[in-house]
Amino acid sequence: MKTLFLILLTFSITLFSIPKWYTSDISNEFPSYFIGKGFAEIQNGNIAEAETQAKNLALKDAASIISCQVSGETINRVSEEELGENTKVTDYFLSEAKVKTDLEVMNYQILEKEKDRNMYYVMIGIPAADMKNSYKFKIENSIKVISEKFKLAESFYSSNPKEAIKNYENCIYLNEDLTDNLKIYLFLNKWQNDIKIDELPPKSEIEKKLTILAGTTPKSMDELADELIFPLIENQADYKKFIIYPFEFENTGFVSGFGNKISELIANKIIQETKWQRMNSQKGTDYIFRGKILESDEGIYLILRMMDFRNNEQEGNQIFVNRVTCENIDWNEIRPENLKQSLQNKLALYNAIQIDNRLKVDLQTDKMSDGPIVYYYGDEPKILVRTNKSCYIRLMYIFADGMKTLLIDNYPIATDQSNQWIQIPFAGVICEPSGVEQLILQASTEKQPAVINYRREILGDGTYADIIETDISSQIAKTRGMKLKKPEKEITEKVYQWTVFER
Repeated sequence: MKTLFLILLTFSITLFSIPKWYTSDISNEFPSYFIGKGFAEIQNGNIAEAETQAKNLALKDAASIISCQVSGETINRVSEEELGENTKVTDYFLSEAKVKTDLEVMNYQILEKEKDRNMYYVMIGIPAADMKNSYKFKIENSIKVISEKFKLAESFYSSNPKEAIKNYENCIYLNEDLTDNLKIYLFLNKWQNDIKIDELPPKSEIEKKLTILAGTTPKSMDELADELIFPLIENQADYKKFIIYPFEFENTGFVSGFGNKISELIANKIIQETKWQRMNSQKGTDYIFRGKILESDEGIYLILRMMDFRNNEQEGNQIFVNRVTCENIDWNEIRPENLKQSLQNKLALYNAIQIDNRLKVDLQTDKMSDGPIVYYYGDEPKILVRTNKSCYIRLMYIFADGMKTLLIDNYPIATDQSNQWIQIPFAGVICEPSGVEQLILQASTEKQPAVINYRREILGDGTYADIIETDISSQIAKTRGMKLKKPEKEITEKVYQWTVFER
């Protein structure tokens, strides 16, 4: 049984004088920029560290806006052009972590920064024209490299199958980045494609040859982990700290049982081989490992990236896993639980949600960071929200089996609580069923009418759940419709998710 219960929490509020540019809509002043804002507390007088943290949050803010806009417009265009039959649902989405990594090495500018008492505020801007040119260069360069590696693989096909496999896999690895970069470029170029991709070898041809060369003998998960990690950590003698995220299933943000297990297996191998220390957060981390699972007609691709957190330099490795191995592992283990339903929920929410550039809202939990998140039965997540101005918060939750609950409704965020992480008065215990669970955070500058129809279900032991009996996306649309009656009213929403497993 799902167990949700509410408790009141107390927290102290410190008054800050927040810069006007931080809480105001400044989009008209910088129409050719993508804007991101961030802040950090100055600890022990270390202003430089606070500025670094604030810039990192500003980059994450900008990445969130870009990834959401690109995903949303991709959904709308595919829908308008009726290309649904030729497009996988997972192709609609863009990874926020990927965009943030791109922005970190781009020519972003600090447009505003200000120190006030023990807080540091930063606003960055990425020129849209520079960003478009950067992605165009990356795409054109990837096309050349992929074509060269494909020709190299062809030349090794008979004489050196292992080398051929390596180059074919590199083609897929680079093609994945190219596909994401092309989404962003088309968005920036107003969906006009002026890049020639005729030189690209067909993905189906690469997969067919990989399947033949990879053979028919299944590999164990241990062998797959060895192939992925050892090329990245060989000759690593120095002591380092690292964090590894569960393998993401395509660009969905979802994690499967296999994706969770192989990341843990790789983490253990890193510790055994290098004696490195595994961290729970990025603070103080030297290396960040991110994995991804890409499904194809012939099997799956496993991609592992290792980023040097200090220098923003990245290495990667990838392997092809044939159908025989996938069937041996079990496709139900490789794909996230409730995948079809979870994708339908996410697609509906992306269609319903719009971004209000003035009111900004963000959410984090004790585990949320810059990658896929996993919780286990019995965990008690703490939920914090942050907004850039006073507003009312509504938090809705979709369980893996599709049941919808109202967790928080019209919770007030006061003016002196803005731009701070505020722990909201909610407590819940992670429980069955396992699978992808989603959170929808909605904020409004005015108190929201009770448009959600729900019933309170008493669960015993003083606990209860407010079960939503109508479609969430339609409720979001209704709430937004009320905005038209009051143009000064600001409403915005964001979607978050984590994956639940039995411990």
